[in-house]
Amino acid sequence: MFAKMNRWLEDAFTSPQFTYKQLRSMFFTLTLDQFFIMFIGMLSTAMVSSTGEAAIAASNMVNSVNSIVVLLFTAIAIGGSVVIARAKGSGDDHSIRCALGETICLAGLIGLIFGTLLLVCSAPVVHLMYPRAEPLLVEYSIKYMRLVCISFLPYSVFNAIFHAFRSLGDTKSALVLTVVINVMHLVCSYVFINIMGLGIAGAGLSLILARIIGAVLALVWLLIVHNEHHIRVRHMFHFSKRISREITRLAVPIASESALLQGGMLLVQVYLAYLTTTDLAAHGIASSYLQMYNITGNALTSLASTICGQCFGAMLYKETYRYNMKLIQVGRFVMLATVLILTPLSPILLRLYSPSAQAMPIIQHCLLILSIALPTVFCDSMITPMTLRAAGDIMFPTVVSIVSLFTCRLALGYVLTIVMGMGIPGVWISMLVEWAIRAVLMRSRIRSRKWLPAAVRAEA
Repeated sequence: MFAKMNRWLEDAFTSPQFTYKQLRSMFFTLTLDQFFIMFIGMLSTAMVSSTGEAAIAASNMVNSVNSIVVLLFTAIAIGGSVVIARAKGSGDDHSIRCALGETICLAGLIGLIFGTLLLVCSAPVVHLMYPRAEPLLVEYSIKYMRLVCISFLPYSVFNAIFHAFRSLGDTKSALVLTVVINVMHLVCSYVFINIMGLGIAGAGLSLILARIIGAVLALVWLLIVHNEHHIRVRHMFHFSKRISREITRLAVPIASESALLQGGMLLVQVYLAYLTTTDLAAHGIASSYLQMYNITGNALTSLASTICGQCFGAMLYKETYRYNMKLIQVGRFVMLATVLILTPLSPILLRLYSPSAQAMPIIQHCLLILSIALPTVFCDSMITPMTLRAAGDIMFPTVVSIVSLFTCRLALGYVLTIVMGMGIPGVWISMLVEWAIRAVLMRSRIRSRKWLPAAVRAEA
């Protein structure tokens, strides 16, 4: 049976651009990468949870706001990584150097500018977004937000380099960077929260220190350790009109989508503020635990960006489509296996978060909804948009993502959560519906061939 499966995988994932062995190695490295991100993040969240429900609720509330800035410079990193992957596929080292340098500089500027603005405006933003929140939640939220904002500049540089290594197919370097920054985050969290007893302030300080160390290591790793493309510091301050235009063309829609999506999520937080602190803590814990289920799914999504971007850059359009569909097929099986393994373990693993007896049933209901969504609609809704973006078809997935979030997660979520009184599970049901709509529309788009260059469509 295993020999037959291995032969099928060999036939399905070998192409002129990649071998199955290369892709298998990249997938397992990306999976390990995602595991470190998830597991150490989960432990860090558990440490914050141990200081009380107010602390975990505050960190969850603030992360919804701060994620807007992270998504902005991540959009630059993703746009740059698409350009880098295409340049890699076409064998153009000069374009790789230019795209990589400009991506780091642009992402760093976004992190610095918006991090500074949010740092100055932390108190008004928290009061505006959560006018009904309890006083202790407001105090914790303002303190945590100010600390996290300081970490945006180093994290934006780290994030750009991290995505660049992934797009080049150098997943081992990306893994090294992930291990270092997350282990540092864990160690610092333990010292500041558990030993020094700094609570929510310790969570913010651990982010600052870990991200500074991560940014320094990423620059050293790029410029000295793994510099096969001969990147120099000057490339980060030299702009090519063609490369800048291409990065901007890709990044602006992604950034707009990210900002609007996060704006929608902030509106979700507004109506969630009507719920109790226990409800908010349960939602934060379930959202953190979701990352464990998403390890392999996120690895496949990242893999799609790399291989489809490079295939598109090499003008292997049929291979771009074929890889997308094969990744979805494999992804459904992998996500089903993930659910079957992790669901029975959830009562044990959830103890890391120290949930209250009142929060535990809410968390279990959310995970039940998740176990239905992941094997059925997750891969279509996440892998295909990444393939379309790698092919330069930015606007369609952007519009679909925005419309589906506002109609499902916001409107339907409000009806289910508040009007019908379902509480937090209502938000998760609306997420399932959102993923399902995205899956149908994305599959229709990639089958339509409208994402291909006009000249190729004309020949068909």
